[in-house]
Amino acid sequence: MTKQRILFWVIILVIIFFTRFYRLTEYPPHLTIDEVSIGYNAFSILKTGRDEWGTPFPVSFRSVGDYKAPVLVYLTIPFVWLLGLNELSVRLPVAIFSAFNVFLVWYLIRRHIFDHKYSYLSYLAAIIFSLSPWLTIFSRSGFEAVIALTFLLANVLFAFEFRKSGYLIHFFYMFVFAYLSAIAYHSTKIVVPLLNLFFILTNYHFFLNCVTGWYARKKFTFLFAILLLVGVTVFFLQNFILGPGASRAGMTFLSKDYDFTNGLLPKFSGHPMASLTSTVGLAGLWFKRYLEYFSANFYLSNGLGLATPGHPGQGVIFAVEYPFLIIGFFILLFGRRFFASSVSHYFVTTILTGWFFFSLLPASITNNSQHALRTLNIVPVISILITIGFIYCFEFFRSKLAKSLLVSFVILGYLFGLIRFTDYYTLHYPIELSETRSYGWKQIAIFANDHYTEYDHVYVDPQFGTQGPYTYGVPYLYFLFYSRYDPNLYNSDPRRRLGGSDFENYLFTPINWPDLDHSQNNLYIASPWSLPKEMIGSSRQKYYVPFLNQSSGLYVVSDR
Repeated sequence: MTKQRILFWVIILVIIFFTRFYRLTEYPPHLTIDEVSIGYNAFSILKTGRDEWGTPFPVSFRSVGDYKAPVLVYLTIPFVWLLGLNELSVRLPVAIFSAFNVFLVWYLIRRHIFDHKYSYLSYLAAIIFSLSPWLTIFSRSGFEAVIALTFLLANVLFAFEFRKSGYLIHFFYMFVFAYLSAIAYHSTKIVVPLLNLFFILTNYHFFLNCVTGWYARKKFTFLFAILLLVGVTVFFLQNFILGPGASRAGMTFLSKDYDFTNGLLPKFSGHPMASLTSTVGLAGLWFKRYLEYFSANFYLSNGLGLATPGHPGQGVIFAVEYPFLIIGFFILLFGRRFFASSVSHYFVTTILTGWFFFSLLPASITNNSQHALRTLNIVPVISILITIGFIYCFEFFRSKLAKSLLVSFVILGYLFGLIRFTDYYTLHYPIELSETRSYGWKQIAIFANDHYTEYDHVYVDPQFGTQGPYTYGVPYLYFLFYSRYDPNLYNSDPRRRLGGSDFENYLFTPINWPDLDHSQNNLYIASPWSLPKEMIGSSRQKYYVPFLNQSSGLYVVSDR
């Protein structure tokens, strides 16, 4: 290994350490409800073989009604077993998979994407990928999309291997990782089937020749593989497309979007062709949403949503990368330069193009105008395009001075981008948006766990925030998580069997102060607008956790 390669790997490893693992439990400073749910369900499976609802080894986790994908929950179990139920055991699996993604991207690009004379660019692409703010913020929390990306990269890698070799074993691994990716996160249920079908259709004659050859040479193995493929496909459709796993898709589909239900749909009511016009309106809204992923603000200023809405924030890439991304995109569409020819330039560019456009589809059909997490699958392609754009500009300039100025400009641009991203991620994001990440429930849950036996009942209001009773949380999971409450006791509680979340003397319900029996010695956990004003700051106030921007957070008061 040359000194240059050693230097590249040292740089990549340093980047991985600081972007994925350094102070992992501190940034972000508290677990989201999804992370707490994943952790407690992993804890429950470990202790009882059942999830929080008592379902044995489920393929979709009901949780709070969103039926979470199962892969990350099961991957978290060994970390909970080794480290206990805590922030580190919940976040470490995603961080490790994210680190592994860097090596997968490097290997995929080096072996299959760039021409052999440009193979050194795989290191540059790996550095760009590892530095991506798009990937960094999701690698430091419990997001299934990072795990799904790992399996998608493996799926694409074996697709290229299969295209080179025609071996059944490579197609088998391509098939296995495609399904693992599809069940790991909701957006890959769309991206993976489309990308793999696109791969087969663009190589139809090659694929048909492979199938006939397999049948002629290994008839029994081939028929067994077909039966396995059909069986797994039926299982996948029943459980993840048509079954409980489809609940999340139904909750977030574009037809539930506020702009459609409250903006467009009322205009169509009473129209003689209301059904047709509403369908056309929905299609138009989808096309608009899809095009929004090509807007500069998504890439440069607001894509990651690390600041208060309406204020400039952090885009999904660094500003210095944007011109190179545009150049690389046009090279992908209209040029063959830089791409590997061991299979064909056309094959490589076609797959990358399909990967790019398919990755934007799931987010565009859901009820958010721009959603960085649901488009995470596109990050490897973005990294490749930025690399191509940079090397094209580098080769375009002839003089050493111009090349030096370009490199200096890029290095300074990355330094500025890293400083800006670090500022938004470590200061603006945790402070300005602490409320949206359910900040305070950890501290409240720990306090309540130390004192709940002193009271007759502990009332916990799931409505919280500075905007009044409009935001509903699911605090019971924080109380379960931080008390490490025995899942056997929780599952056997009759109230849980009826669909409730209460346990011990905890009652999770909106607090209507006049209707409660205050002759008892009760504890109340709520936002200030759920409590009498005279209780705030009085001797009956036992504890208080403000949001990190110092706005009114969560109060704990008692009857006595």
